Amino acid sequence: MAADKNNNPVSFSTAPERYPWHGALWSALARQFEQLPHALLLQGRPGLGKHDFAVQLAQALLCEQARDGVACGQCHSCRLFAAGTHPDLAGVGLVEDAKSITVDQIRALGDFLSLRPHTAARKVVIISPAEAMNINAANSLLKLLEEPPLGSMLLLVTSHPARLPATIRSRCAHLLFRLPAPAVGQAWLQTRSRDEDGTALLDMAGGAPLLAETLAREEFPPLRTQLLQDLAALSQGREHPVSCAARWKGLGTGRILGWLHGFVADLIKLQMGAPAAALHNPELGSRGRQEKNKYKISELYGFIDAILEKYRQLNSPLDELLMLEDILIRWVRLSRLQ
Repeated sequence: MAADKNNNPVSFSTAPERYPWHGALWSALARQFEQLPHALLLQGRPGLGKHDFAVQLAQALLCEQARDGVACGQCHSCRLFAAGTHPDLAGVGLVEDAKSITVDQIRALGDFLSLRPHTAARKVVIISPAEAMNINAANSLLKLLEEPPLGSMLLLVTSHPARLPATIRSRCAHLLFRLPAPAVGQAWLQTRSRDEDGTALLDMAGGAPLLAETLAREEFPPLRTQLLQDLAALSQGREHPVSCAARWKGLGTGRILGWLHGFVADLIKLQMGAPAAALHNPELGSRGRQEKNKYKISELYGFIDAILEKYRQLNSPLDELLMLEDILIRWVRLSRLQ
């Protein structure tokens, strides 16, 4: 992690991995590499390597001898890129503990893009995560998208495109990152994780290989068991939502909401008669009869709506601890209604 002169965090790995499930996207870009639009929106679920893709694309766009969308790695521009000192590259992201990308950060981009390229044929900007822009920052970016400076290229990376204003989305060409085939994700995961149950990890990650790798590294399976025990304790009145939320916040609010979404989705699947093999949390399958009729399906769908609403509030000024407390209080109410 480095920072540019505007104090924008720049996470540019010197050698980001080219993932096997990106092959089709690279092929499509290579065919039109010299005619790319001035703004690309790289969107897809978390854990698919969108940021690494953006970094590699930025290097290729700045490279003096790129071929088929691949940087040579040897030219003066590539050496500057590898050193993290390329004068025609800028990155915008969340600064330290900030919850949003500010208008000042985006305005600084206008100053950066207004100058002629120093070394390369163009200037490249990566904004990641783009959904973290506050409304003023988004409005400032809109002006750049409407009247892009000559020779500029903006790469917006997002896992939550719906959080971006429609005016931003409509002025970008979209590059959609899809989940790889399970066999592709499992094969890659086996090269990165010693966990013998890579299939289960990939299921828990919703099919996203990088998220599955993170779960393996953080030993998530035993942690998942603790989360299930916490939910049971909340339902039975042996745990308080406030103390539970304080523990869960340390695990990452977004990660917890993602797991909770999968857990409730499993309960809905059980209500519909799905087998244990279809569940993200196989422990629920062994308690199938007990869980199947425990909750009203309409209440479960309502709870999922509440989880998704919390997702939309991430990276906003709202306190994440209060968000978790609210969602766990809702869980307690739902459990005691049954």
